[in-house]
Amino acid sequence: MKKNLNISKTLLKLTLILVCGISYGQTQITGKVISGISGETPISDIYVQELITKQPLIMADSLGNFRIEYLEPNKKYIVEISVFGYGKQKFDVQTKREINNVTFELKADCEYNVERAEAEWKNGKANLLLVGSIAPIANTSYDNRFEKKFGIKYFDFGCEPPIEECLKEYNERIFELMDKKYGMKWREKVRSDVEYLN
Repeated sequence: MKKNLNISKTLLKLTLILVCGISYGQTQITGKVISGISGETPISDIYVQELITKQPLIMADSLGNFRIEYLEPNKKYIVEISVFGYGKQKFDVQTKREINNVTFELKADCEYNVERAEAEWKNGKANLLLVGSIAPIANTSYDNRFEKKFGIKYFDFGCEPPIEECLKEYNERIFELMDKKYGMKWREKVRSDVEYLN
């Protein structure tokens, strides 16, 4: 009985040594994903995968934070980040022994931005951008009167909008220009599905 107890203690010590050794030999990458457009967390879902070890796809939290564990220190890894509108972007990360905190900035070209909003406003061709579904909602006669009165058009992307941050940037600038020209009254008459109208 005493011999079995000694064997059990020895096995326990050996297991602890192995676990500590394995843990000591591992590191992790903790990251935060931000938009190169706004400097903030992208509005759409963020998917992350480490491509060298082929770890399962993970999803970042609502603040853009994620963690990839069980990596070897002093090794190069490839982190692939996928966000709607930004496509898939790859980043090389060299790990160290300690936790590796990295900010991943996604690059994107905005077709719709502040400059475009101002140019279209100046040319009398500004839009209020909408994101519908497969079948966009048609304008009612009320919507047509709104467009005519305020000199602006509703534009529905259907189910394939541009990058959310771009759409937000464009619409928010149009809102400012409309507030400046018409005051706040137009906000009471605008369609409720105009994106980012607070």
